[in-house]
Amino acid sequence: MKQKVLFIVMLVFIYSSVFSQDTKSVQNETIVVTEINSLLASSRTSGSARTIAIPSKSVELQRLNDLVTQVQSSIYFYQSEVKTFGNSPTNLYTDASSLGQINNSITEKQNIEIVTILINTEHELNSVIDLAPFSNFPNLKYLYFIYNVNTTSEYIASHIGHYDSRFNLFYKIDKGDRN
Repeated sequence: MKQKVLFIVMLVFIYSSVFSQDTKSVQNETIVVTEINSLLASSRTSGSARTIAIPSKSVELQRLNDLVTQVQSSIYFYQSEVKTFGNSPTNLYTDASSLGQINNSITEKQNIEIVTILINTEHELNSVIDLAPFSNFPNLKYLYFIYNVNTTSEYIASHIGHYDSRFNLFYKIDKGDRN
C-alpha cells in the first residue's frame, strides 16, 4: 500500500514539475516589436541583403517595404464596414476597435500578408491587442501598428495577447504632425 501511495505522489510531483516548466516557457516567450522606419531606413542606407534576421525570424525587407509603401490590393475594415479594392488583397487595414469582428467580417483571408492596425486613443493604447483573430490568415506574416499616441516597443509587447511566433510585429508613431 505504501508503494502505491509513494508511486502516486511521485507521479503528481513529476506531472506538476513538467506542467510548470511548460507554463514558464509560454510566459517567457519574447515578443519583439520593431520600429519600422528605422528598420527600412537602415536597410536602404547600408545596402543590406534582402532578408534580415530579427531574433529568431527573418524578414524579407523588399517585400515588407513594398507592402507598406506601394499601392496593393487591400481590404479596409472600419466601423463594421468592409471595403475591398483590387483582386486577391494582400493588405488589411483596420483599427483596434474592430479587431473583435475580424474573423466574422473578413472572408478573403487567404492572400493577406500584412495587417495594419491603427491605435488612435490612450484607451486603445492601454488595451490588450488580441492577435487570436489572425490565426485563420494562412499567409499573414506582418502585423504593423500605427500609433497616434506616444509609446515604446516594450509597452506594445506587454499589451499583445495570444501572440503567434509566425508573425513579425512592427510599429510606428504617427501623430499626424507633418509639415
